[in-house]
Amino acid sequence: CCWSPQSDTSVPWCYFSSNHGYKMGGQVQSTPQGFQVLLNRLSSPSLFGNDINTVLLTAEYQTQNRFRFKITDPQNKRFEVPHEHVGTFSGSAASNLKYKVDVQDNPFSIRVTRVSNGAVLFDTSIGPLVYANQFLQLSIKLPSSNIYGVGEHVHKQFQHDVNWKTWPMFSRDSAPSGNMDNLYGVQTFFLCLEDKSGASFGVFLMNSNAMEFALQPAPAVTYRTIGGILDFYVFLGDTPEQVVQEYVKLVGLPALPSYWALGFQLSRYDYGSLDEVKAVVERNRAVGLPYDVQYTDIDYMEARKDFTYDKVKFTDLPNFQRYLHDYGQKYVLILDPAISTERLENDLPYLSYDRGESKKVWINESDGVTPLVGAVWPGRTVFPDFTSPTCTSWWVSE
Repeated sequence: CCWSPQSDTSVPWCYFSSNHGYKMGGQVQSTPQGFQVLLNRLSSPSLFGNDINTVLLTAEYQTQNRFRFKITDPQNKRFEVPHEHVGTFSGSAASNLKYKVDVQDNPFSIRVTRVSNGAVLFDTSIGPLVYANQFLQLSIKLPSSNIYGVGEHVHKQFQHDVNWKTWPMFSRDSAPSGNMDNLYGVQTFFLCLEDKSGASFGVFLMNSNAMEFALQPAPAVTYRTIGGILDFYVFLGDTPEQVVQEYVKLVGLPALPSYWALGFQLSRYDYGSLDEVKAVVERNRAVGLPYDVQYTDIDYMEARKDFTYDKVKFTDLPNFQRYLHDYGQKYVLILDPAISTERLENDLPYLSYDRGESKKVWINESDGVTPLVGAVWPGRTVFPDFTSPTCTSWWVSE
């Protein structure tokens, strides 16, 4: 990289030279859905090694307001997210597009422009495409600093700070804090409010690998990830609400929650016993506090094992649901999808694990055969592979 020390430590001191990136390896070829073209890597030092020298850009004009492009390795199949709502686009290219797409040859970049006013919304010429086996990066110049979204994090304000902030995205069991930590969920979608008219657009990267989302004052954003492919969707709207509507048309509408789920819900870890849970419920009833849902966390289980309960401290648990329902309240049991490999107390078989093992429902190591073993609340555990119908059937039956 080019090394340039700065007085501000938040500003990167290392940046790519102009000979990094890719160039078009031929003419753009029209397809029924849009276009495609091969890209060849420019001769330059490798950042992390194992760069893919030739990649394929495939673009689809899916709707008037939605443009998709993905960059793949034409020689080797790489992991792509098996989304339950987003499948292969089999239609023809949309007409009367509200956007225009241009591809620059050398170095390669892609630009999306709003047709109505000529505003450049999405422009990757601000930085080079990096496409290595375990490091993929693309930067996007934006028309304004009104950037919202991505997660899951504790955001202290809705609008992002573009002063060289980097947000990690990778699901993990971490309590929320004021730090820029990655938390339980992953949302790779952001929205940009272009100007005071309300015109907006959104960008969604379909990738489930560990990732970073970096912002800079240009304004620009950079996606970095360590696997899979680069699979981008760009959504246009006259308002932010329209952009969100376009986004959920693609990924699926959120489920309408039950009415009772909108009420007050009470949950904590380590009540200690079912008697203590009942005492909490009775105290709230006594003061007339309207709450709809009572939880118990994994301390109700026997040794933190799913589909069991502590026969001593929570001995009457099977009747607790009726106790709540008779008062018009709901009961939620917390389950952690990490299944112990150990037997129950008194050396009894842990049948949930045994049945899962017989059906081979666990996530496996890279050999595709050996179950991946980790350490979670109950100790040595395996993990259900919920992408498998056999696994989901087993889970429901348990």
